[in-house]
Formats: sequence, C-alpha cells, structure tokens
Amino acid sequence: MNLRALSLTLLALWLAGAAMSDLRSRRIANRWLLAGTGVALALHLLAMAGNARPLAGHGWSAPLVGAALGLLLLLPLYLLGAMGAADIKLMTMVGAFVGPLGVATAVLYSLLAGGLLSLLYLNTAGVLPRLLANLRTLHRAGPDGATPLSRSASRLPYAVAIALGSAAALLWPLGR
Repeated sequence: MNLRALSLTLLALWLAGAAMSDLRSRRIANRWLLAGTGVALALHLLAMAGNARPLAGHGWSAPLVGAALGLLLLLPLYLLGAMGAADIKLMTMVGAFVGPLGVATAVLYSLLAGGLLSLLYLNTAGVLPRLLANLRTLHRAGPDGATPLSRSASRLPYAVAIALGSAAALLWPLGR
C-alpha cells in the first residue's frame, strides 16, 4: 500500500472513530484528535521525504496550512455557539490530512451535510416540539434576546456531518 492510500485509509478510520464517539457520547477525545493530526503530519513528511505525492498537497507546509484553515473556517460557528470545540478540532485534523484546498471543500460539504442531517434530526422524538418552544421563547424575548432558553432542543453529532463532508470532498474535489 502506498502512502497516499494509507493516508486515505487512516483518515477514514479516524473520521469513523470520531463520528461513532460523537454519536455515543456527544464527545470526541482530544487525544484522539491530536493523535490523528500527528499521524497526518508524519505521513506527509514521509511522503515528501520519499518523493511521493502527499495527500495534503505539495510543500512542507501544506498540512499546517490545511489545519489552520480548517480551524479558521469553522471558528465563527464555534464563537456563535453553533458548533462544539471538538468539531473545530476535528476539522483541523482533516485539514492536516488533506491540505488547504481539500479542507475548504470538506468544510463546504460538511456544512451541507450538517444542514441535511439537522433536518433529519428534527424528526427524532421530542426535538421538533422543543425547537418550536425555543423559537416562541425567542420571539417573546424581543430583539435583544434577553430571555434565555430553558434548554437546547438537541445537540447534533456534527462529527457525522464532518465525516460525510470530508468523504464527499475526497470523492468530488472542487477546484482541481
């Protein structure tokens, strides 16, 4: 197996593990994400040293730029409270594997997958009524939003959307 195929396989395994963890406990361990990022960097360096074509793209800095871009593209959603920190760190890991163009595409596809998953998730027991109650509360609160919500309608396991979006980005890359 060449290093590119190994990189794709390990990325798929890391994404599957993150998605399963998020589905089970709504958490993804930092050590899991850090280890995945380290593996991505190591595979990139091995490919560069062996004159092979790395998954993240050409240049020694490609995985670092990809990781930084993955972080920066999703950071506004985290700051708005629409996404958890682990989701941002997962996309950072994806960026280390696939580089800047790959992670930009993965973010786009992940946002689309997240939107579709959220629509499906609304149909699960109790989510839609809680969401509607929250919307009524926000409407009564007025434009300043002074009335806090009693509780969240639900938390979407966004690692699933990131895994699906990353797979789609590898299957249907944009800009190449």
